[in-house]
Formats: sequence, structure tokens, C-alpha cells
Amino acid sequence: MILKKTVGVLWATSTALVVLSVGGGAQDGGQPQSSCDAVWRALFTPPHPVLGRYEACVDARSLSDLAGTGWTIETANPLDAFGRAGLYDRSALARLYGGLRPTVARRWSQIPGAFESLTLIFPSPDATLTRLVPATLIIRWICDIRETACQPSSAR
Repeated sequence: MILKKTVGVLWATSTALVVLSVGGGAQDGGQPQSSCDAVWRALFTPPHPVLGRYEACVDARSLSDLAGTGWTIETANPLDAFGRAGLYDRSALARLYGGLRPTVARRWSQIPGAFESLTLIFPSPDATLTRLVPATLIIRWICDIRETACQPSSAR
């Protein structure tokens, strides 16, 4: 009981911080900033990845503003869009989206020193899974090239 209340308070606090940072928009006339948070990472990524590391962020921009050419874009069932890796409540997520199918964009790239896989999901749920927000959830998996398993096959 106490653990549930503590988790609820942490999620509510994190949600407030995310909403403030996402809803605040651009600072100094620049681009809107994304907000990365451990709560998003805990909800929607594996708790203990075997390889690489995950980031989960929310960006106030729409998916179409973030995903350019080279992205695979589709609508998907919410449970397919978010996958099975995170600790989120699958029933709550399904109820939240109802009949709505989120738009999902996926892409991978090799950046200097790392391999990166990106998944963008729009609209994004809030951290309590009680409402959808007009923002894009960005789930990024980054694997350092120095790790043998992430090296391109030609480099092994």
C-alpha cells in the first residue's frame, strides 16, 4: 500500500515536471526542448538491458516534425507500439488509447562511436497512463561501438 502511494507520488511529480518542461515550449525563441526522465525509461524500456542503454524522452513537437526521410512510419496497436519490454501497465495503456492507434516512426543509424535505434510514438501517454498528451515519446537505444556485439560485422 505504501509502495503504491510512493510510486504514485513519484509519477505525479515526474508528470508535473515533464508537462512543465514540454508545455513550456521554446526558450529564447529556439526549438522546443525534449525532456528525458528516468520515469519514462522505467515505464517503456527494459529494466536491465543486456546490451547498450536506453533513453526515453518526451518532445513537444509532433511526430511529423521529428521524423524526416528514411523513417518507417505506421499506425500500430498501442501494445505493439510500446512493446513488451517496459514495466508499464498494459491494461491501462490499452484502455487509454481505446480505439486510437498511435503513429509510430522507427529508424536506426550509426552515429560516431555508437549504433542508435529510435522509436517515436505520437500521441504520448502521460506518466500515470491516465491521459494522452499532444507530444512525441522518443525511445532511444544506444549501443557503444566499443562493445563487441555492437560493432558492424565488417569490424569484427
